[in-house]
Order: sequence, then structure tokens, then C-alpha cells
Amino acid sequence: MSSLLAEVVASRGFSVRTARDVSEARREIDRFDPDMLLLDVSLGEGPSGIHLAHAMRLSRPDIAILVFTSHTDITSATADGLALPPGVGLLRKHLVSDQAYLIDAMERVLREQAEPATKQAESTDAFAFLGANGSRTLRLLAEGFDNDEIARRCGVSRKTVERWIEQLYRDLGIDTRGSLNPRVAAARRFFFAVGIPGPKE
Repeated sequence: MSSLLAEVVASRGFSVRTARDVSEARREIDRFDPDMLLLDVSLGEGPSGIHLAHAMRLSRPDIAILVFTSHTDITSATADGLALPPGVGLLRKHLVSDQAYLIDAMERVLREQAEPATKQAESTDAFAFLGANGSRTLRLLAEGFDNDEIARRCGVSRKTVERWIEQLYRDLGIDTRGSLNPRVAAARRFFFAVGIPGPKE
């Protein structure tokens, strides 16, 4: 099934990586940084595809997810009766061989995943004066990420992020020598203008 999916998806112009279980999948996600996961519920011994979907919704809410199952009731697919997390697409396994149906389901999930990001981009227009780097850095800072993680997500060095944050404080008029932690002050400015960021649903 994995080979079939990889062949079909690659033929539509997508770059594809495959994994046999949750551990291998998580390693590939870190290396490949995908836009979407296609997950079988049944992955042998250990965590299921549903468990991985829940983990990704917490750690990587930017990734779209489509789950395949032969179960008519998804909660019966795991021993602990776990349901799908919000925003995750579901496709019956017998339809996977229908290429048009599969690609349509993928595109639908990708579109739905993009909608919250578009809304958030619109809501952060209040910080357009910070520039693209400053606005994105402020959002990631407000979400609680440290400088190393912001650097990883932006594809830059930690030193670059530190410079961006110093400029961010200046642009926002935040006193770095005041009694309030400047990182907290910047996050509060974001919360007041945009609201508290959270996982995309």
C-alpha cells in the first residue's frame, strides 16, 4: 500500500517519503518537513496512525493529515478508542486505489489546512510594519518557541533570530531594561492585537 501511494502521489508532482512505523515516520518528518501526512491507522505493534496524528496536531499543526482505515467506526481502530483529532481527513482504505478520489481527498485536506493559516495571516496585518521576518518572529515568539526553534522553522541561524528579536523590540518600542520581561511584553502585544495563537483546527 505504501508503494502504491508513493507511486500515485509522486506521479502528480509531489515529493514523497515513506515510513514503515511511527518511529521512522517521525524521523522522516524532521528530515523532510512535509506539507502533508498520509497515514494508515494500522501500523503494526506500537503506536497507531491515529496516535501519530494526535502527536503531530500538537507539535506540527501546520501539517495536513489524511488517515486511511478499513474500520467503519474510527474509535474501534485502536485499543484505547481514540478518535481522530480535529482537522484530520479520513479516507476508507478500499478507495485508496481510486487515484482521482485519493488526489481529490488530499487536495481537500490541504485546502482546509491552508484556510486557518490564511485567516491568521490576515489577522497579523497589524504587524505588517515589522516586515515579513519581524512579523513571523513575533508570532512564533508568542506561540512560546525559543530562539533555537524559531531559527529552525525560519531556516536561519540563532544569531539571526537574536538580531530579529532585538529589532522587534525596537520597532515595538519595548524597553529591554524595564521591569517586564521584553519577550513577555512582545507576546502580550501580539495577544492583544490578534488573540492567543493555538493549534490549527
